[in-house]
Amino acid sequence: MSLATAFIITHESDRTRTAQDKSMSIIALTLTRALGRQGIRVVRIHPNMFEHSLTSRYCSAIEICPDMYESEEALNQFLCELGSRYPGEKILIPASDDCSMYIAQHEAVLQSHFVLLNPTAAAMSRMKNKKLQYELAQAAGVPIPETYFPSTEEDIVALAESAHNYPYVIKPLEAQKWRLDEFKDVANGQKAIKVYDKEQLLAEFRRIAPFDNQLMVQEIISGEDTNLYTFLAYCSHDKKPLAYCIRSKLRQSPIKFGYCCATISCHNDVVERQAKQMLQIADYTGIVGIEFKLDPKTQEYKLIEINTRPVNTTGISIGCGVNLPLIAYNDAAGIPQDAVTDWEDGVTWVWLYHDFWVVKEMKSLGFITYGEWIKSIRGKRVHAIFAADDLKPVWNFYYKSVAALFGNKLSRLFAS
Repeated sequence: MSLATAFIITHESDRTRTAQDKSMSIIALTLTRALGRQGIRVVRIHPNMFEHSLTSRYCSAIEICPDMYESEEALNQFLCELGSRYPGEKILIPASDDCSMYIAQHEAVLQSHFVLLNPTAAAMSRMKNKKLQYELAQAAGVPIPETYFPSTEEDIVALAESAHNYPYVIKPLEAQKWRLDEFKDVANGQKAIKVYDKEQLLAEFRRIAPFDNQLMVQEIISGEDTNLYTFLAYCSHDKKPLAYCIRSKLRQSPIKFGYCCATISCHNDVVERQAKQMLQIADYTGIVGIEFKLDPKTQEYKLIEINTRPVNTTGISIGCGVNLPLIAYNDAAGIPQDAVTDWEDGVTWVWLYHDFWVVKEMKSLGFITYGEWIKSIRGKRVHAIFAADDLKPVWNFYYKSVAALFGNKLSRLFAS
């Protein structure tokens, strides 16, 4: 029996990108390697060639597709024609929020050509933005942070007068929106914007709202980044978690409100129970990552966000014994798959390039020593990018990153 072909789809967040400014999708790279190592044919779908993960040896073919932000209809037509060109069963897997949302919105068209390894449109409608996610959490009896959803000038003025738990953070309801190139100047590359008083809250809201008024204002839960836990899972078509594991964050970049650059596998009964409660109510299918933070004041694990697709750190599931990409693929392809609901603790995942710079900053603030850093990632370890059997993406990413770093330093030197 021939194996189904896996089609991994990614989008372009920066339409001005060039060959000198390639991106790196850790999610797509992880999925490509996890499936390709098992002899599964992996086809990558992307709008251009400016993506380091496309150079993986486990990528069997690359299909350059229309940009979804220019024409979703053109992308629909392209994928339907693509489905006709490749024989046998085909599984479509999103490797970004944008692609997950797109697949759910167009499932009626796409499911006639692909098995969709993605939440259904009905499930997505319950969690496509953070407001809906918090409503879902409340329905499941899961604690949430103090959160407000102002969308007008009247809303924010009233909130500024009544809020008393400063500082707060302003976040987009849909996180992927701030990653698009047109929002670079709005968000300055940040996931959240911290405000310390009502004047700053008003000023930042008024600055952002003309570009995006779908916002939330949320309390900052005190405590270290290590209080952040994520439930990583795959829910099969019977809408139950078939496989899962839990990780605790070690560090993120930027500190406090950034993307994970080091994490470690662990067990946590409360996180597991609360995540399952929400997934059950949502009738969820597909790969998911649900993040909570322990509030030291209340000792509650409060929902931070739900990611309706594989996350950057999905590779840790493979390292600790729960190969979520392969398990999800097998289930979607109709290959018998046993449940995997236990895993090895103490396995680390690290994005070494970003982790180094975060540790450098943390050391300057007195939060960590280099010895403590090395100890934190010692032992069984999974790398975000490095893989001895797939070095081309590694070389491309680090060569470009180091060249850019030294190029910037030389530019500043000659400018002075």
